[in-house]
Amino acid sequence: MSNPAQTLPPAQPAPAPVTGPPVYAYANQRVVRPPLPKATRNRAFLAGAVSNTLLTAGLTIVLLSCLFAVYAAMLAFVAEVSESSSAPTPLFDSVLRSLGLSPDQAWAVWVSFLVAALLGAALAAAGIWIGRVILRTTDIDRPWAVTWSASGILVGAGLLASTVVSPAAVPFATIVVAAFAANGIGGWGTGLVLALFIAIWIASVAVYAVAGSLVWWWMAHALRRSA
Repeated sequence: MSNPAQTLPPAQPAPAPVTGPPVYAYANQRVVRPPLPKATRNRAFLAGAVSNTLLTAGLTIVLLSCLFAVYAAMLAFVAEVSESSSAPTPLFDSVLRSLGLSPDQAWAVWVSFLVAALLGAALAAAGIWIGRVILRTTDIDRPWAVTWSASGILVGAGLLASTVVSPAAVPFATIVVAAFAANGIGGWGTGLVLALFIAIWIASVAVYAVAGSLVWWWMAHALRRSA
């Protein structure tokens, strides 16, 4: 009969303690991106200011054209279902007269809305393209990526801001329509509305230009290849 002690396997040495990081750990490396050269940075500022201003102006024209078209369609629908369906509503009729149009020429209003929307879309596309062209004059990395990412961020921020500012657009549009209907083109109400519009337009252009410059510079730096 064999000795049981002789059948046991030899003792294994104890494993060495693990002193390094586990195999699934990754090195905590910080991606270092060199600062943009002065010429490239200035081009990014210029591209952002020009592109965002044109892009925002084009999208605003498209949006306003759609809003006024919906408003005019509501007036036309009310006139259609009202008792005097053969004539436009008094407000719509007054606006047409202030524009030098007769009720039979109301189709020109719809055509103008469509043309304005198409021009706005073309202006927005031109803004994106011009920004890309400006970036091509420098050694910036991934110009199309910078263009689309910056434009997307700015459009998203603009939509978020519009949700805050839009409640003031309805009273302003009401003032515009009432001024044209009551005084016609050249009246004091129209002058007041135009003065407010010019002031708001100048402030908006400044804000959009600064915002575009900062976001385009940010994206140009963030998407630059690491050193």
